[in-house]
Amino acid sequence: MTALVLRGAARSFGVGRRGRIALHPCSFRVGGGEIVGVVGPNGAGKTTLLRLIAGDLPLSSGSAMVAGHHVGKRAARRLVGYAADPPVLPSELTGVEWLEYLASHRSAHAEGRTTVVQWAVEFAALEAFGGRRIADYSRGMVQRLALAGAAVTGSAALVLDEVLNGADPLVASRLRLQVSELAASGKIVMIASHDLAALEKLATRVLLLWQGRLVADLSVAQLLTERVAELSLNGWAASSTARLMERFPGSVQTGEGVAIPLSSGLTVEKILATCRACRVAVAASRVRYRALEDILHEVASRHGQDRE
Repeated sequence: MTALVLRGAARSFGVGRRGRIALHPCSFRVGGGEIVGVVGPNGAGKTTLLRLIAGDLPLSSGSAMVAGHHVGKRAARRLVGYAADPPVLPSELTGVEWLEYLASHRSAHAEGRTTVVQWAVEFAALEAFGGRRIADYSRGMVQRLALAGAAVTGSAALVLDEVLNGADPLVASRLRLQVSELAASGKIVMIASHDLAALEKLATRVLLLWQGRLVADLSVAQLLTERVAELSLNGWAASSTARLMERFPGSVQTGEGVAIPLSSGLTVEKILATCRACRVAVAASRVRYRALEDILHEVASRHGQDRE
């Protein structure tokens, strides 16, 4: 089975006092058919990781292999499709011309190229505007073309940087469906996004990066079976939140209060009783499934708010 394997993969920029570690050594394995979300704040190392996998950046140390080939080598480049953020597309070409150019690197035979391009046009629903110059494309059209281009070149793996970013709901829904179809065909999909709700619907796993370090490798299915009690506090104050977070380990601060994991027999009733005893006024409460945003807040709390 096709696999992406990283062992101690790291990347630094510059040397000496001006040097910067963009990605600390990290190791993980992704199998064919998996959709792995890559999340974290700006500067966390998401784009660096994706560029390393795509062969767009050389490793400073460690190794990374896709389908048994070292990333960056010609054999690996022919297996990995990369959609950058923002998409780098030639504005003077039409969408179909761009796909034909990409297909020429995958197949030496005209018949094979034609088949691939026809599939990509249908896959991305480009029939209505594939003949237009890319300069005239809307944002949604560009994103669909970028995904189609990555699918054309990525016979084994796709590396997608913010492909869902800023897409309107209908376009985003179609993009998620397309990504799911590619994974179902056995491809590896690595996708970075700030749209955490979209990744919860799409990804099977999530890698969380913080200041260049891989700090969590999560199963989305497991995450979405865990519940939290979300409290909105009257006259929200940092002291009230601090008391609750101290009383209930694993709690995270939200916009109007605190989210508390429901584990080890803890119930909303027990939490509200504690609030009354601590004289913390609760305006509203609800139970929901744990979300990626909760994990991000937890990591921020553990590692501090400083970012690269």
